[in-house]
Amino acid sequence: TNTKERATLGVSKLKSAVRQTRRLLAKEGLAADARVEAERKIKSLEADLAVAERANKERALATRYHKVKFFDRQKLLRKIKQTKKRLEDEEVSSKVRKALKAELFELRVDLNYVMNYPKLEKYISLFPPEARYTEGAAVPVHSATTSSSATDEKRDKLREQVRRKMRAGEMSGEPE
Repeated sequence: TNTKERATLGVSKLKSAVRQTRRLLAKEGLAADARVEAERKIKSLEADLAVAERANKERALATRYHKVKFFDRQKLLRKIKQTKKRLEDEEVSSKVRKALKAELFELRVDLNYVMNYPKLEKYISLFPPEARYTEGAAVPVHSATTSSSATDEKRDKLREQVRRKMRAGEMSGEPE
């Protein structure tokens, strides 16, 4: 089997192929060329196995957090739409307009956070259940919150990375 075919194999099939090849290597009196071939095959199989395990983890996390990310994205899109509508109002003072633009930028940062969250990490919601029940309104948790758990710190760190990338132009400024 070639590498392309092995890439489509499941994790268990790849693991069994690695075990089978290791058993072959453990045999006494194996020809030198066959030994070299088997060692190459093991390296190749282990690389394919790592790719397959990564894909499985990505798939599992995508499935697990699809609903939460969907709701976060919908809330943010709704808030962006509302903020844009308030910005289009002619009677808004320049001070309020500036605040609305800053709010719009932060909402876009949050939307980029949801859409570009690392695939191999557990998703940290912008609207955790604690925040939903205590405040009444759905407001994303920002750095201004008093609690600073490890989750909040990680969320803020990822947000800061997104903010930096957006300012540098590496990430879309208008993800909606």
